[in-house]
Amino acid sequence: MELRPTPKHIDRSSRAVEFLVIALIPFALIRPFFPITGLALMAVLPLLYAKVTIGKPEGFLWHLAYRFGVPVRGLLSHAVTRLER
Repeated sequence: MELRPTPKHIDRSSRAVEFLVIALIPFALIRPFFPITGLALMAVLPLLYAKVTIGKPEGFLWHLAYRFGVPVRGLLSHAVTRLER
């Protein structure tokens, strides 16, 4: 009995929901006040998000934010008091 070939992407999570959320944020928040800007951001933000995150490990945007000096809560445990030995 021969085994059926399994698709290589079967364990990979779908990112469609992430892109949908990134597109709907400007649609819901900005579009009622500035329609043209909201529609433009609705088209540009998912493309920018895809360019920054595809092929990178999970949590890469948190790492980028931390590297640029954005205060990121919850990145380190409060139990960690020293980062050096």
